[in-house]
Amino acid sequence: MRREIAVLWGYLCLNVLASPGDTLDEFERCNEACLVNRNCADEGQINIEGNSFTSHVFSDIPWVYKQIFWDCSSDCDYQCQQIVTRQRIRDGEEIYQFHGKWPFIRSAGMQEFFSTLFSIGNFIPHWNGFCLLKMELAKVPAGDNSRVILEQYVNVAIIGMLAWTFSSIYHTRDLFITEKMDYFFAGATVLTAFHAIFVRVNRLDRLPVLRRLVSVFVLLIFSLHILRLYFDWSYTYNMRFNILFGVLEYLMLIVLAIKNRKSLKRKKNYRNSLYKPYSNSNFHLFWMPVLLVLFTSLAMTSELFDFFSYDLQMDSHAIWHALTIVPSYFLYKFFIIDYNYLSSIKGTISQD
Repeated sequence: MRREIAVLWGYLCLNVLASPGDTLDEFERCNEACLVNRNCADEGQINIEGNSFTSHVFSDIPWVYKQIFWDCSSDCDYQCQQIVTRQRIRDGEEIYQFHGKWPFIRSAGMQEFFSTLFSIGNFIPHWNGFCLLKMELAKVPAGDNSRVILEQYVNVAIIGMLAWTFSSIYHTRDLFITEKMDYFFAGATVLTAFHAIFVRVNRLDRLPVLRRLVSVFVLLIFSLHILRLYFDWSYTYNMRFNILFGVLEYLMLIVLAIKNRKSLKRKKNYRNSLYKPYSNSNFHLFWMPVLLVLFTSLAMTSELFDFFSYDLQMDSHAIWHALTIVPSYFLYKFFIIDYNYLSSIKGTISQD
């Protein structure tokens, strides 16, 4: 199943590299006319004889856009995307992608308004989770080995905040460096989450030497991943990498849910006041992570439909970002509830 998903993503990414809008004759002619009209290029370098776009009035770059690295040529490219797209809509023709992206209208300085907005929205639950985890960590004595589990969850929140920050920057302005940072931290996010849940599932907080070896191994994987992309950038490989560790992260969550379910069954008739906060523990400790995995997996499939509405300025990628905001709140809630449950059964009944 993982291989089929990766192949499908690879197919989609390969098609991104050759967007049909890039080779439209009217788009190329519009670009040529704009470059000459706005003195981006010498007229002698480009033949615009008989070009129907020579009479078109191309606007200058607004000051605010110059501050985020829109130059003459990139602005001509943008304006021609809009001109050609509006013409195709008037003629009842299919809307095409350009350079692997739908022709979004710039809004409030953002290249993809809703993707940026929802990326900012995704930052908030990670910041909230970070604050809650830090408060929880402050309650745990310094000598308690189980602190390691909370520390791993804090790392997930930190990397999550960085990832969504770079995602917001990337969707505001698509540049070489912003794209790379967005992709690098997307990989770091799935690896960090997988590592944290792996530590919790296998109780590596009690095995410090093995935990350090696992941490070094995961860090090595990430380093090799970055080197691979640095020397040979591949959208297909990058997507396969993220899907692989995303699936492993989900599997770890399911395994943890099953372990919790077994533990709850073992203590069903065990009388201890420490269990009072877990009167509804079956939902929080078992069903919550299962539902999180199911919902986020379904949310990811929205990307496969490649939906785009020019009127709404919305695409499937933005919808996916919107659908991941709420689950992130519940993920950190689960982390904290699970940790407190683990602490409550320490020394009374084994969870393993």
